[in-house]
Parts: sequence; structure tokens; C-alpha cells
Amino acid sequence: MIAAVLLVLVLAINRVMAQERWPRLEPARKVWRWIAPRVVQYVRSAPGTYAYLFVLLITTWVLQTSSSRIANQLLLERSTNLHQLSRDPVRVLFASAFWVSSGLELVGWIALFSVVVAPVERWLGTARTATVFFLGHVGATLLTAVGLWLALRADLVESSVANARDVGPSYGFFAVAAILAYRLGGSSRRVYAAALVLWVVVDLALFDSFANFGHLAALAIGIACFPISRRRVGGLRPPPLYPERSVR
Repeated sequence: MIAAVLLVLVLAINRVMAQERWPRLEPARKVWRWIAPRVVQYVRSAPGTYAYLFVLLITTWVLQTSSSRIANQLLLERSTNLHQLSRDPVRVLFASAFWVSSGLELVGWIALFSVVVAPVERWLGTARTATVFFLGHVGATLLTAVGLWLALRADLVESSVANARDVGPSYGFFAVAAILAYRLGGSSRRVYAAALVLWVVVDLALFDSFANFGHLAALAIGIACFPISRRRVGGLRPPPLYPERSVR
């Protein structure tokens, strides 16, 4: 609901700014005319990223407009827990990446994908970015599932984890975030990689969740995707991570 409200608000602001009424809004109109083309250009530069976010917006809207019982059932049926993986692994491995549990979470992912995934798509292209994302999503999911299965056999975790709710783009996101380190150079790469690992490790230490082990696995998968990060055409400089558009 939050994401839908923000979308409606942006469309309403754009409509108001396109009109010539209310002269006192002219300074705001100048700022909007400077910002709007750059935002549009940025979105167009990463079509795969924003098409994916649009799907997340639709599925989140479906959850927000459903009863709590139906919403919970929808998420459980698309979760990559041990129960669902044993019943229909292909379906849940794909479907789980297109659902998040709340509108507030979606807003966070829109921000993170805009800062991290969109620049990677500009650098690698849509197909290779999607490949890294789904390698991270599927690979980390399966590694986590194997770890949970072994932990259940050893009575190290509660049996309820077999039916836990586990959806969202976090595994794929961390794989893409990891491969972004190859685009950076020198000290920037080291600082970025250290910050990324620290984020996951601190999260793992503070929150006892099997998903955090999946995030660590996703980072490793992203790092292992180094061959995908290599430019196909030799001698060409990679595009800038954050495009700039001149506006007259």
C-alpha cells in the first residue's frame, strides 16, 4: 500500500508540475523539470531492474488488498521452505523471487535496486545481470535448504523451519551486489567489498535466521560469477555506473 501511495503521489506531482497555473510553484517546477528527465533516463538505462520492481509492486498490491489469511497463504505457497521445495521445487524457486512481505519492505528494495542493481545492469546488460541474480537466488536457496535439512536431521533447529515463510529478492540482490565489486577499482573495491561482507556478517550475528546464511552464500556465488563480469568486446570502456543527462 505504501509503494502504491508513493506511485500515485509521484504521478499527481508530475501532473501539477506540468500545468502553468499557480505561479508561486514556478521555482518548484524548475527543480522538477531538472529532476524528472534524469529520473526517466535512469529508469530507461536499466529496463530489467525496473520491470522486475514493477512486478514486485503488483504482487505487493495483491497482498495488500487481500485478507491477512489469504496473503499469508499466498506467501507460504511461494516460499522456498523445505516443504514447498519437496512438493514443487521449480515453481517455488522461480515464484519466490517475485514476492515481498510488506509495502515498506518493497520501498527498501526499490531504493537498494536503484543504487546497486540498476548500475550493474548498465554495466553488464540485462541478460547477464538477470543471470547473476537468478544464480544467486537459486543457488543460495538450495544451499540453505541443504543446510536446514542437515540441521533438522541433527536436531539442531526446530521442525517448524520446514514450513517457514521465505520469499523475496535478497539472495539474488546480494549476488548482484557482490559482482559489482569487480566494476570498482583500487581502494573503492576493497572498501565496498569489506562493507558488504560486514553487513552480512553483522546481520548474521545479530539475527538468528537461516536466511542470513543464504545471504552469505549469495555473496560467494556473486564473487564466483567473475567470468560473467568480463566485457565481451575488448578495448571498450564500460559505461558509467550512474548516467548523467544534459538538460537544456
